[in-house]
Amino acid sequence: MKLSPFRVLLCLGAGIIASASPAAPAPPPPSAGHFPLPAGMRWTYESNLGEVCSWVEASGDECRILSTSSTLDTEQILRLAPDGVYLLAAKSSVLFFSTERTYSPPLLRLPLPLDPGQSWSWSGTETVDGDEVQTKIAGKAEAEEKVTVPAGEYSCLRVKVDTVSSDGTTASSVQWLARGVGIVKADIAIDAGGLSGFLVSLIGMDRFTLELKKAERN
Repeated sequence: MKLSPFRVLLCLGAGIIASASPAAPAPPPPSAGHFPLPAGMRWTYESNLGEVCSWVEASGDECRILSTSSTLDTEQILRLAPDGVYLLAAKSSVLFFSTERTYSPPLLRLPLPLDPGQSWSWSGTETVDGDEVQTKIAGKAEAEEKVTVPAGEYSCLRVKVDTVSSDGTTASSVQWLARGVGIVKADIAIDAGGLSGFLVSLIGMDRFTLELKKAERN
C-alpha cells in the first residue's frame, strides 16, 4: 500500500531545509535567494511531530538533503538551476512504510529569483515505487512579513503551494522563507481520503508544522 500523503510532504518542502542564524546569516549563492543550499549546514526545527534535524551532504548543481525525526526520515536530490530549485528524486521512511519517488519532468520546487506576487505551476508524472501518479502544483509568493520563531525574528516571504494528485490526494502548504536563510516556518495540511487518509490522520500527519530552532555550519 502506498501512503501517498507522505510524498506530498516532500513536494511541499517540509523536509527541505536551508537556513542560517538571524544574527549573522551566511551570504547565499547569487542565484539562491530565498532558498540557499549550502554544504556543511545543519538545522534543528520544532514541529508537531517532534524535533526535526536536517543537513546538506553535498552542494553544487545537485545536492542531497537529509532530514530525520522520530516519525519521518527523508532523503532528497535537488538541482539548483538559474531559473529555479528542482526536485529530482526522493526517499522517505514513515514508521514501517518506505517509498522511493522520481519526477518527470523534474518538479519545480521554487522559481528563482522569487519575488512578491510571483506565481508558478508544475505538472508531471510522479513515479512512486513503480506506480505512476499525475500531479499538479500551483504556487504563489504572497507577501513579505516578519516572523518570530524559536531561532529569532526574520523578514520572510510567505509562499503558498497547493498540490492535487490523480490518486485523490490534495494538500496545501504555507511556508515562510527568509532571503539567504531558507525555510523559517511551515504549515502543511493534507487530505488523502480513504484508508490512506485514515492512517495519516491516526498518526497525526494530516497536518505538519515546523519552526526553526537552531542553525549551525560545520
